[in-house]
Amino acid sequence: MNPYDKAHELAQAIRESDAFVKMKSAKTKLEVDKSAKIMLLDVERKQLNLERKRLLGQPISEEEQASLSKLLEIVQMHEVVHEYLEAEMQVGILYQDIQQIIGDAIQEASLLLESLTDGLEVYANETGSDWI
Repeated sequence: MNPYDKAHELAQAIRESDAFVKMKSAKTKLEVDKSAKIMLLDVERKQLNLERKRLLGQPISEEEQASLSKLLEIVQMHEVVHEYLEAEMQVGILYQDIQQIIGDAIQEASLLLESLTDGLEVYANETGSDWI
């Protein structure tokens, strides 16, 4: 089994997945509906600003949090924005799941390499070799 071929197959499977197709369609609709796009960008900007404050250890007022929550509720009522956010979430879940699966295999390979290195170290110590 060639991992490179499988990686290309995975890339194609992602492109053909329901989540990806819905995201592509939702993005196209968002590009056409300029008011929806502006609305979404405004929400994302406000979310990023609050996240920045949180990461910097700055307090977030109840008013700021309530304002963002209300804006999110309003945005969710807009069909095009709602469809886009749902599709974005589905693609995110797909990405996380695939990343976890691949990460597990990489971790397993890393542990195998680590045990090999440990074995070489033991061998070097036992034989007095200084090549490690």
